[in-house]
Amino acid sequence: MTFIAMSRPEPVVDFTTRQPKTDQAGQPVYTVQVAAMFEDQGEILPVKVAGQPSGIEQGMRVELVGLVATPWEMGDRNGVAYRASAIRPASEKGGERAARAAAS
Repeated sequence: MTFIAMSRPEPVVDFTTRQPKTDQAGQPVYTVQVAAMFEDQGEILPVKVAGQPSGIEQGMRVELVGLVATPWEMGDRNGVAYRASAIRPASEKGGERAARAAAS
């Protein structure tokens, strides 16, 4: 699967207070629109991450570390929320799995 940043990191703002949202540790939460592509299919995912990702530019390949998809439902609306522990520029060696394999 290939991930491409479709936007630069943007701070997540509370809908009611218009203040930046933070996680439980007090770090600001950011979102990056990411194109997830596999074979001949793709989808745009809004991925949230705590702390501002550095080095992320529109159009670059990225790695999503610890990506979690959480289904949600509110009344008659539903969807999937995506969160990662980190978003970083992709390495040329194939991402997180290749990095773990090279370290062992």
